[in-house]
Amino acid sequence: MRNDSYLVVGGDSLVGGELLRALVRRGHHTYASTRRRNSVDDRRVYLDFESEGVFRAPKDVGYAFIVAAATNYDRCEKVPLAHKINVELIPRLIVSLLKQGLFVTFISTNSVFGGESPWPHEEDPHAPTIAYSSQKDEAEKVIRTSAKALKVEKRLNIVRLTKILDRNTSPLPNWYEAWQRGEVVQPFSDLIFAPMSVQFVGEALATLGEQSVPGDLHLSGAENVSYVDFALALAMAKGIDPRLIAPTTATAKGIHIAYKPRFSGLGMQRTTALTGVHPQTLAGVVRDLLTL
Repeated sequence: MRNDSYLVVGGDSLVGGELLRALVRRGHHTYASTRRRNSVDDRRVYLDFESEGVFRAPKDVGYAFIVAAATNYDRCEKVPLAHKINVELIPRLIVSLLKQGLFVTFISTNSVFGGESPWPHEEDPHAPTIAYSSQKDEAEKVIRTSAKALKVEKRLNIVRLTKILDRNTSPLPNWYEAWQRGEVVQPFSDLIFAPMSVQFVGEALATLGEQSVPGDLHLSGAENVSYVDFALALAMAKGIDPRLIAPTTATAKGIHIAYKPRFSGLGMQRTTALTGVHPQTLAGVVRDLLTL
C-alpha cells in the first residue's frame, strides 16, 4: 500500500483546517484526527491524547503534522493538564509515529526565543519567559532527543510560527464593525507581532510537507509591527480614514499582556534556502485578510 497520505493532528484548529484544505487543493489524500467517536469517517480518525493505548496511523499515511497543543497562556500557567498535553502526551504521540515510520512535523512557537533579540535563526538558543513557551521548548527537547535515540532525525522537523491571522482573529472583527459605524479604534502601540495570514501558513506547511526537509524550520511575517502599524496598513487597504485610528497602549488601558516581546519575527534563512519559502510581507497579509 502506498504511504503518501497526510495526517493532520489538530485538523479542527485554524491552522489545521487551512492545512488540510491546502493539501487537498494539491491533490493529496488527507486524514484529520478527532476526539469525537461519532465524527469518525473515511477522512477522520479517532485520537485521544489521554488514552493509554497506542494510536496507529492509517496504513497509507506517510506524513503527520502535529498542530494540536494546549495554547492558552493562562491555562498553561495554571492547569496541570495543559502541561501534560504539551510536554508528555504530544511528544509521546510523535515518538510513536516516528516508530511507525512516518515523517513528522511538530508545530512550535516563536516565543521559545523570548522576544528580546531580532530575527532569531532556526538554530539559535532558546530563552522562554512564559509557561506556554517553556512547555514548547521542553517538548522540542524531548522530541529531538527521542528522534536521535531512534536514529530517525531525518524524519522529523520542528516548525516554529509567528502570529497567525484570519479575519475573525481578535481584535479584527471589532475594528471592522467600528469602522463601518464611523467609530474610532484604539490599537496598542506597545504590542509587537510579525503576522502571517492563515492562507499563507497552510500553503507553506503543505510545501514543507511535500519537501520533507528535516531539522528546525521557521515561518514568519517579514516585518515586526505594532498593532497601530497593522491597523494603519489595514485601513489604507480598505480605504478607511486613518483618523479613525487612535493609538494607545495596553499599559495605559490597564490591560495585562502575558507575553509582550520586543521582537516577534523569526529569521528564515535556513528555511528559505532549503525550501524556497520566504517570509510573508505585511502587504501580503493584508491582501489575504481582505480576500478571505
